[in-house]
Amino acid sequence: MNLIELNAIKDHLAKQLADLDAIKVNCTSCNKYDGQCRQYQAEPPQDWLQGSVDCEHWIWDQLPF
Repeated sequence: MNLIELNAIKDHLAKQLADLDAIKVNCTSCNKYDGQCRQYQAEPPQDWLQGSVDCEHWIWDQLPF
């Protein structure tokens, strides 16, 4: 590997990391949320809808829309 290849790999990884960091980990981006949480059969707290969550059941489908 030469310096040009190394820098290209670094740039590519930095872009991928930025894309991953942009994912909002909250109930509204979870596949199990459709107005209410299908995992718990309840409406999540407001801070979980807007802020970051630490839910072990959170699943994201990797589609940007």
